[in-house]
Amino acid sequence: METEWVIARMELYRLLCQHPDWSTRQLAAALGYSPSWVKKWRQRIRAAAQVTFDTFRSQSRAPKTRPNTIHQVVRRAILALRDSLQELYHQRPGPKRILYHLQRDAHLPTQYRLPTSTRTITRILHEGGRIPQKVRIAHCPLERNPPMVEWELDFGLVALDQEQWLEFCPVIDSGTSIWVDTQVASGFDAEQALQALAQILVAHGCPERLRFDRDTRFVGSWTTDGYPSAWVRFLHCVGIEPVICPPRRPDKKPFVERLIRTIKYEKLYVECPDNIDHGVHLLQDFRGFYNDERPHQGLSCANQPPLQAFPALPPLPKPPEVIDPDAWLQAYHGRIYQRRVSASGAVMVDKYTYHIGRRYARQAVALHLNAPQQQFHVVGGGRPIKTLALKGLHRRLMPFQQYLAIMLSEARSIEQHLRRRARRA
Repeated sequence: METEWVIARMELYRLLCQHPDWSTRQLAAALGYSPSWVKKWRQRIRAAAQVTFDTFRSQSRAPKTRPNTIHQVVRRAILALRDSLQELYHQRPGPKRILYHLQRDAHLPTQYRLPTSTRTITRILHEGGRIPQKVRIAHCPLERNPPMVEWELDFGLVALDQEQWLEFCPVIDSGTSIWVDTQVASGFDAEQALQALAQILVAHGCPERLRFDRDTRFVGSWTTDGYPSAWVRFLHCVGIEPVICPPRRPDKKPFVERLIRTIKYEKLYVECPDNIDHGVHLLQDFRGFYNDERPHQGLSCANQPPLQAFPALPPLPKPPEVIDPDAWLQAYHGRIYQRRVSASGAVMVDKYTYHIGRRYARQAVALHLNAPQQQFHVVGGGRPIKTLALKGLHRRLMPFQQYLAIMLSEARSIEQHLRRRARRA
């Protein structure tokens, strides 16, 4: 290619000598090159003091001179200013502020070249470790579940007016993106949330898993050490595995988060319901449109409505008619709950008080949950202290509706306890 280009440039030189009056377009047409190419090489040929073979050769684009480097003395001065000015301004100084003080540093020798751009100062701060590199979080997409195996649930909130709110609780299947159901209220508390969940399970059946966040209406309990709430115990007893997402990680339940955004921006913010009944009507209509007509761009639906992409769904079992209210114990076997014994010699687990002994007052103890024996093994000072029978158990089977009433009462008591504690705080 270089040989062909040299020949073309030599031909341009010949035409310039034979036809000095030709225009750029005429030369370009004769050579079959663009006018810009002709302009560039005509300028180079005319600028050459003596036309030789090297005149027609390609020129390297590498820099002709080495860039000016910043001396190590100046680099150390920049890093020192970064550290010292932080005490002066009570915040980390930026490149512009460092450049201002650097140009006025009387102790810096004048023979060294100073940087003139903030980009150079920023690069030196990066190289000196004053600006930490951002850690890129590797994207790990969630593995898609089979249809109707795992549901996601969360709350969405919109304002009806300055005093009234509409809160909705949608449930979506993560395997198919099918919008399963939605419960609506002016505001859910722990009892209403559990009642809404029971209605959804009775209407649509029980999946294997239910994914939700650490909202106090889901996981709130009398203590904050992981003792199961009424919501969590209810799920275990009806045969559903609760999947609790870590704090501040909405990416762990992306399907319901995206569904709530879709509901708000495609329906509720557009039609603006006037009251709760109007909101219920809008959500019912939109759920039918979402599942049957709206093309879903998720990977599982392939730009089809969810019910068209998954016309045949596996049936889900209904909640059992007879419940073992103590079945949640197996999931918490071996858990350890740390407590400090009160002055009266007692500790509190959930809402129940356990007497340890006055001689252990003010001491830290650990309570090991033994699910098969339904006991707490108390350990203090590295040795066993005593064994306590677990309180609050029913130790008998009961109908589903009776068990639901008990758990609603439990959720109501937890909600009242959390409100009292918040008021005291």
